[in-house]
Amino acid sequence: MPHSDTAVRTRTRLLLMYNLTPQVRVPDAMLRPLTEALGLGRFASHVEAAGRLLPQLVLHEHVPEITLPSNAARVDGAAITLAVTPRGDPLLFVDVEITDGADSSDAIADTLYATWQDRAATRVGGMPLTEWLDERLRTYGITDRPADQLPLEFGRNVHQSVFPGAALAQGLLAEHMPGDAVGQDVVTIVLRGTLDDGTGATLGIRRPETLNNPGQTMVAHGRGVSLIVGYAPPVENAFGLAAVGILNAVAAVHRIRRQAFEALELDQAAVVETTEDARTLVAQLSRRLSDLQLDLSFSAEMYADTILIPELLVESFHSSLRGVSALVEALTNTSRTVERVNAVLATRRVDLETASQEYAEGRDRVLASVIAAGSVIALPPALLLAYFGVNSSDVDPRRSILDVQHYGVAYAIAWVPFLLLIAAGLVARRRISLGLSAPDAAPRRRRTQLFWRRRSRRQAR
Repeated sequence: MPHSDTAVRTRTRLLLMYNLTPQVRVPDAMLRPLTEALGLGRFASHVEAAGRLLPQLVLHEHVPEITLPSNAARVDGAAITLAVTPRGDPLLFVDVEITDGADSSDAIADTLYATWQDRAATRVGGMPLTEWLDERLRTYGITDRPADQLPLEFGRNVHQSVFPGAALAQGLLAEHMPGDAVGQDVVTIVLRGTLDDGTGATLGIRRPETLNNPGQTMVAHGRGVSLIVGYAPPVENAFGLAAVGILNAVAAVHRIRRQAFEALELDQAAVVETTEDARTLVAQLSRRLSDLQLDLSFSAEMYADTILIPELLVESFHSSLRGVSALVEALTNTSRTVERVNAVLATRRVDLETASQEYAEGRDRVLASVIAAGSVIALPPALLLAYFGVNSSDVDPRRSILDVQHYGVAYAIAWVPFLLLIAAGLVARRRISLGLSAPDAAPRRRRTQLFWRRRSRRQAR
């Protein structure tokens, strides 16, 4: 059956997946479909249809010699694949096959533990793996990272897929455990040898019902290790692609939370004394919030969705791995954290709008006051000048216009109406202020009068 999803391996394969930091930017012209590196068979059309939504291939090389950390099993070379997500998150695939006779459950557990805890010790040609990747990216001119940007480093998230071969695969398929119980070899591999158990308890290990066909296929996984037996290479690679999506989503959740706390710290540490300071802070928080929301959508929520590869096998594996990773709960909590940042930004925007409004009102009041004062000062002298400029018998050319005793009536007629107008305005302003400060004064006065009337009546009785 050339198109069967099942197959029996002769050698044990490990697909080691890591998230790297920092984010990188790769020109679109240098990105290729991941199907060029991973044989995906009938799943390839789904990956190509998803396009840029899924990780894209940056680098794929076969290296004849790779040195894994100490205590790891011997391997014959490796296929190294580097991919990036739409948000520039680098993801590393290290595909190796263990040499014959070194694929016992204990040896595999030791290899998984070493490539998990001491992954930075992995070397290619005597060079640390991350430095080798940086050198390859510079050699081919793939990235447009600035020269002062930090080099690639291993992130904190790892997922390791184990595809047993030969006798180990046959032994695992021959086990018949009741319910969700798992055997000792499964516990050893999935928990990387950190716990010994012979009781058959699940110990948190998941066995998706859809993927376990007794005697033919078996899938058991924890949070960081998946044990997959009896499936053909295209299905194995599709499972690896689903696992790396969950891996990237978890890494993005960690990054988003860290950046959200940094945004809150920025708000708390900011010294806002002027409107310009407030405007600068709002702009910084807005940029950070936009990045958080894009990261949440395109680095986490999108990879938590099973519809990217709509196939029953992949969806079942993805859902089970998503559940054991507690990704849905993490996304919910992270979304609330981002909402808090949005609330802080909204408060800062209100403060900025209030400050701007107060500034505008103050400016308008000053302008109105200047115009009013200018009118008050200019109009009476204008009237007086008009009066003294009239060719009339009331104006004595022999007297100075500053002779108040002689021209007192004219001065009074010119100034008194404006002074009365100013006095009336001040009285009206005071009454308005008193009315605003005590809006319930009239009801309180009526209640007081009613109280004294009732008291007088009781005393009269």
